[in-house]
Amino acid sequence: MGLAAKYYLALLFPLFSVFASFAIFTFSKENGVLDLLEGFGKQKTLPSASGSEALKTSYTGIEAIDEILTVLTLFFAPVVDGSNASLALHSFAFSGAFGSAWILAVLESWRAGSSRKFVSFPSIFGIVAQVMTYAVSAPLFLGLQLLFSDVSLQPTARNIAIPTAVVKAIPAVFIVAYILPTYSMLLPAPGIVTFEQKQTLIALWQLWPAYVSFLLTLVSILFSSTSSATPSQLRKSLRATYTFALSYAAISHVAAWSISLATIATPMIFSTEYLHSLHPSQVFGLRNPFTSADFKVDSASEGVHIFLQWDNIIGSLAVLLWAVIANVSAHRKTEGQVGWLCLLFQISTSLALTGPIGTAVRLVWERDELVFEEEDLKNAARKGV
Repeated sequence: MGLAAKYYLALLFPLFSVFASFAIFTFSKENGVLDLLEGFGKQKTLPSASGSEALKTSYTGIEAIDEILTVLTLFFAPVVDGSNASLALHSFAFSGAFGSAWILAVLESWRAGSSRKFVSFPSIFGIVAQVMTYAVSAPLFLGLQLLFSDVSLQPTARNIAIPTAVVKAIPAVFIVAYILPTYSMLLPAPGIVTFEQKQTLIALWQLWPAYVSFLLTLVSILFSSTSSATPSQLRKSLRATYTFALSYAAISHVAAWSISLATIATPMIFSTEYLHSLHPSQVFGLRNPFTSADFKVDSASEGVHIFLQWDNIIGSLAVLLWAVIANVSAHRKTEGQVGWLCLLFQISTSLALTGPIGTAVRLVWERDELVFEEEDLKNAARKGV
């Protein structure tokens, strides 16, 4: 691939971030959710149904950090308090997509071809995603990855290699550092935890990209002597990690859509309230920011739901586009051509079954397999000679 094409592809991704800034932040200002959240902040109360729970404003004693954590707590409180069924079900699907997307980002950052480059520090982009959204951060990371690393556009068995110990640890690390903190926020208050403890759990969750980075770095240091495994061992470990990422994305996608579609297929099992709130149009239907200039949200939870819908779809489509580029590049390099009809069929069926991030995982997994198979053929040819 020529240098000009590389730059053009890399420049596509900041456009996702620019659009996200409008569809998420500008639209949230116009529809009133940011003003609602600001009002709760001034009143020092959580945006809950009763509106009487005190807002925690001190976490670290460092004013600047505490202000950020307080804002994030205000935002995520409606997501985890269970008061909005549409928001809760969408967030369940989003959590699987977000976690699996970041497994891909972590894998790319540990590739030999990304070593000692800015894209080898995904925790930076992960923290940016927590503060400035996944839809803004992920495209920036992917654009820089295309620009400064040869892994996506010129993959080889050497530059896609990852320390095997790190690959093996990724599922366990994500369970401990991402999945458990995510679901701990759902503990009911005041039934199991106090409202103050629940807010602390929300604040602690925000740093999960740093937890992931720290634990994987620790694994790399402790097991550096076992990191240089054979190519077959690396492939086996990668398959296990891709299976984990694909399963996590697919389970959350299928479960959320199955529940939502059940309101159409078997409406008799739902109460009137949930029949409406869990309908696909309510859970996944996007409100157009270009044609909703006069629209105002009725509650903070409704506004947060719209915010996260756009965050999810923009960020996930950017990851899917990058995965398609990586897959196509591998096919061209290893086979000299791309079976476009086959690729389109694969993408369309996978989108329905596993969602955009599950599809991205499958495409990147196939990229790795193609590159490793090419290396196997080369080695076999050398031995034959």
